Amino acid sequence: MAAFENALILLLLIAGLSVIGRRLPWPQLITYLLGGVGAAFIPSFPRLALDPGFFFLCFLPPLLFSDGWLMPLREFVRAKRSILTLAIGLVIFTTIAVGLVSYWLVPGLPLAMAFALGAIVSPTDAVAVNSVTERLRVPARLTTILNGESLMNDATGLVAFKFALAAVVAGSFSPGRVTLEFLLLALGGFATGLGVGYGIGRLRDWLRRFHVSDPHIEITLSLMTPFAAYLAAEKLGVSGVLSVVAAGLYSGWRDPVKMDVETRQSAFAVWSILLFWLNGIAFVLLGLQFPSLLSAVRDHYSIAQLLGFSAVVAITAMVARIGWVFSGSYLPFLVPRLCAGESPPTKAGVLVLGWAGMRGTVTLAAALSIPLALPNGSPFPGRDIVIFLAFGVIAITLLVQGTTLEWLISRLGLREDDSHTQEERLARIAAVEAGLKTLRAMEIEATAPDHSAALGQVVAEYEHRLAALTAEGETRKSARRRRGAGHRYRLAALNAERTAVNGLWLDGQIADEIHRPLQQLLDHEEAMLKASPHSTEE
Repeated sequence: MAAFENALILLLLIAGLSVIGRRLPWPQLITYLLGGVGAAFIPSFPRLALDPGFFFLCFLPPLLFSDGWLMPLREFVRAKRSILTLAIGLVIFTTIAVGLVSYWLVPGLPLAMAFALGAIVSPTDAVAVNSVTERLRVPARLTTILNGESLMNDATGLVAFKFALAAVVAGSFSPGRVTLEFLLLALGGFATGLGVGYGIGRLRDWLRRFHVSDPHIEITLSLMTPFAAYLAAEKLGVSGVLSVVAAGLYSGWRDPVKMDVETRQSAFAVWSILLFWLNGIAFVLLGLQFPSLLSAVRDHYSIAQLLGFSAVVAITAMVARIGWVFSGSYLPFLVPRLCAGESPPTKAGVLVLGWAGMRGTVTLAAALSIPLALPNGSPFPGRDIVIFLAFGVIAITLLVQGTTLEWLISRLGLREDDSHTQEERLARIAAVEAGLKTLRAMEIEATAPDHSAALGQVVAEYEHRLAALTAEGETRKSARRRRGAGHRYRLAALNAERTAVNGLWLDGQIADEIHRPLQQLLDHEEAMLKASPHSTEE
């Protein structure tokens, strides 16, 4: 009962902090973090002890899976050189740079734990970055690189973190052996994830083929996929992290064309609320651990030292990223064969890429997953100070980079290119032409007067849409204005319809069984209107 009540309290706290965070000038994750810290100092607030293994298993698989699912594979392949340079090269560079600096800086911190800290803070946070780039519409390639990097550096950073922890336990480190093991774990994990994703996909196809499936079953299997991929890989002794990433990439390629409409819409809604809960709970939990963390590390370091350590480690991570991004963006062009078909990036884009290095949920989950004790029962060396410094890096990068990234993008004048607009127009024209072709082929069948009239109305609607999409110049602008005005009028009419239906239900003139379907129909029509691109011009 206590665990259930604590979960409800956390969800309520997240909802309240989300409302407050909308009014504050920093990323939402900072609000969750500070809210958790504040709640920890309330004497009556529940004290939650975290199991490191459970925390890692509960939070990481669904977060990594969703990142993989949402990754556009075509754009990922096109930007693979830039993404892999950041996801592998920058992770290694950051791990080494932060590890060496923290080992030199923090008295008593073992070298392996210093490198573990470097691996922990190497992944960037897609949620924090997307919250800014989605509002400002930056160039599509820059968004792809940021999202692809976040996905892949989560995997490489966490694998490096696991090796660093293993070195702490073993007390030794062999670069050659680690490199070989990394390749085996990575390839094995990726293959396992593809196998699990394919197998669950085939199961869902089979259930649907024999008409024994529905959206609830499909969504349940979708939610179980990341955990199945992770646990299967761990059972086989390969990388569970890369297994989850591979399963997410495969499912993101498969699901959009295999799911039916109802399942697709419901799955998006379910996954959205799940990710909202996980991101919020993770940061609130970190905040709740702050007093105990501070108490543990204050036995060895002063407040001034802790603040200094956090600042230096965060600055090291930020400077390492900026230096690597600038060198990695331009040095490869000195060897033309490496960049065949690519044009050098703009300095503004490179600067934004270098500054978009906020740390978030993956860093947090990795830090809190450090075991409490070694196999012999002795306390895990450096655990408290590493978690505290990870806390500091998350807070500093979110506060410094997260609050200035939007200003930097606006200042540099970065704008979305027209590639997505052109592709969307191409897709809409192709879809309308395909629909129109099918409708005209059905004219032979529509012999009855009523059927012929109905078909004529639908054909006229499609022809009108096609004319609006293919119009040019002033005609196109006029069509956009008419469409925009039409959407506003339709929304006003839908609101009036909803008010009338709700009024009849409130007065007891219609039953719930009549009210709910009508309300859902009106909601669906409004969602379609709001999802359609239209101009706001008069």
